[in-house]
Amino acid sequence: MSTPFEAALELVVRDLRNTGGITLQLLPEPVDSDPSYESMWMLSGRTARTGLLAPTEMAQPDRIVHIADQVQDFVLEELGRLSLPATWPECPEHPDSHPLTPVQAIAGPSWMCPKSDHTIAAIGQL
Repeated sequence: MSTPFEAALELVVRDLRNTGGITLQLLPEPVDSDPSYESMWMLSGRTARTGLLAPTEMAQPDRIVHIADQVQDFVLEELGRLSLPATWPECPEHPDSHPLTPVQAIAGPSWMCPKSDHTIAAIGQL
């Protein structure tokens, strides 16, 4: 049985996998011992790691957007480190221009074009 944190992360990982982004390497160890947060590490290269955290009391739709935002920041940094275009997930309305933005839309957690404000897809449905 997965936790709400793991369920939210799986949606974002699915989008990453479906859009040809990097493979997200995760270390399922808590970032710290604060019981009010669920967390794990995102790994970069051989030694660097970045914490991925979400408050346990956060509503699930907000948790999904919160996790998507953190994963996106990490992926964009990794793409830059690898000298690849930092546009994940790439906006289909404006190719080779900018990434989509994770937002809480009327329909729920979504990826939105920051230029047109169009909702492109639900998080987990890219």
